Amino acid sequence: MPLYRYVSDNCGNEKVLMHSMNESPEVICEVCGAPMRKAISRVGVIFKGSGFYITDSRRSSSNGSSSDKSSKAQGKKEETKATA
Repeated sequence: MPLYRYVSDNCGNEKVLMHSMNESPEVICEVCGAPMRKAISRVGVIFKGSGFYITDSRRSSSNGSSSDKSSKAQGKKEETKATA
């Protein structure tokens, strides 16, 4: 079952409850007695595997890198200028 964070608009008091996704409990603040609303909380994300580090994206490949493509495009532009 997921954890949900509730916040009171009146006093800012926070409360964390665990209930199913299908439930919609009415949560009352223990400090001010006002109804609390469900709030979005921060989530920690961990990326595992290849492609997430700066060194992974900087590998040069044998089938052509972006610098090779840009130099080829530059060469084509110079050819068209010479023939015109």
